[in-house]
Amino acid sequence: MIKVFNILLTAITLSALLLSGCSGTENKGSRSDSQQEQKQSVAPPDTNAPASSKKTAEVQDQTKKDSLPALVVRAVDGDTVKIKLNGRVETVRMLCVDTPETHHPRLGVQPFGLEAAQFTKKILYSGRKIELEPGINMGRDKYGRLLGYIYADGKMFNETLLEKGLARVAYIYPPNTKYTGQFYAIQRKAQQKRAGIWSLENYATDKGFDTNASSALDKKGTSGDAPQNPKPSEDHSLNRACNIKGNISSRGAKIYHMPGQHFYQATKPEKMFCTENEAVKAGFRKSKQ
Repeated sequence: MIKVFNILLTAITLSALLLSGCSGTENKGSRSDSQQEQKQSVAPPDTNAPASSKKTAEVQDQTKKDSLPALVVRAVDGDTVKIKLNGRVETVRMLCVDTPETHHPRLGVQPFGLEAAQFTKKILYSGRKIELEPGINMGRDKYGRLLGYIYADGKMFNETLLEKGLARVAYIYPPNTKYTGQFYAIQRKAQQKRAGIWSLENYATDKGFDTNASSALDKKGTSGDAPQNPKPSEDHSLNRACNIKGNISSRGAKIYHMPGQHFYQATKPEKMFCTENEAVKAGFRKSKQ
């Protein structure tokens, strides 16, 4: 009997130990789950944030990832800049914008071309730190120029040109259509304000800049009210010898243009002079360009 009793006692003790071990394991697991729930409750996801804000943030983050630090070497014209990227000098043509020409072999200097070039040189001056967001797959144009979007102090310069009315939206070719919608929206605002190139009726078109538009010629001569028939000066009739063009702007500024100057061909004269001295005596000053 004593032996049977000892066997039963041993069996009961073992059973108690096994049950105690299982209970301890379950409790430990419960504490772990509770701790995880507390950690999750400390910083819950912001489910109330607007979807548009999230999308904008995602685009900005992606843009930062795609942008490359660079230094401006020099501005070539309104929409073309030489930069130093990864130790190499590259010529960058800004994507999806087009400014008037300044030294085209056939088109020459177009209205607002010099203004665009001077503005770009002012903002993107030599040595300035910028960021370049290259086009898809680091694409280049037929001239070998790198295509991209330029950022100065976090602001896209392509957009700035459109805001100022110094460029039109142009050359939209897939796959580089990322900002097309906002570019057109900015351009519409510039058109409504008649800023820059949009102050000249029929000048900026979908096909380019029409320097033959009569309103453009009048305006770039610094007067939107120039008469159809130019008036000769008091002392001279209009003839080939008297080829200095005098123009009076809408603000009353009297300016004369010499043959060979940038705006000579585009200027519609109100008076013609034979000598610079004659123009000066009449109260006109020489054009700076």
